[in-house]
Amino acid sequence: MKLYHFPSPNPQKVTFALKELGLDCEVVPLDLAKGEQRQPDFLALNPFGRVPVLVDDGLTLTESHAILAYLGEKTGKLWPASAAERADALQWLFVLSQHIMPAAGQVAMRLRAKIMGIPVDEAVVAQGEQALQPVLGIIDRRLAANRWMLGPDFTLVDCAYCPVLNVIEKAGFSLAGFPNASAYLNACRERPTWKEVPKLPGL
Repeated sequence: MKLYHFPSPNPQKVTFALKELGLDCEVVPLDLAKGEQRQPDFLALNPFGRVPVLVDDGLTLTESHAILAYLGEKTGKLWPASAAERADALQWLFVLSQHIMPAAGQVAMRLRAKIMGIPVDEAVVAQGEQALQPVLGIIDRRLAANRWMLGPDFTLVDCAYCPVLNVIEKAGFSLAGFPNASAYLNACRERPTWKEVPKLPGL
């Protein structure tokens, strides 16, 4: 098993999961600031030029949430057993992709600009912060009734949510109005495996 990685949220989801599952994996670092994701060898693996990419036994996967579902199916760990429960897990991964990550990416421009040495468009950041408010309200209400995203037990869905919530907070988005989401993020960050996940300075 080989993972092409840069310490940003999407690859962090996978490294978090691998550590929680106790899986051995060769990590191949890519420096996005140097454009290594645009090299022909990497584009042959992922023509979109993005990380993470997981290669396992002839299978190449290029989307973080597909990788998480694959790891859950492969190991039978931290992943629901029934079809209905797995559909629920996928539903919350789709919510993260569709309703949270686009706005989170706008907020994270503050951090990306620092890494890439480019200017920050604060109007775009403000747009992201505004878009996050209602959806985080939904997540906060869900976490009022659940310790983790799917219920009482930590799952690979939590491996997906933690890096995204972490990056928006580190980029200056306040979770003060979302106490359950804030407590949830802190609980995720207290897990020994999260502390082992590679991070950029300040994250």
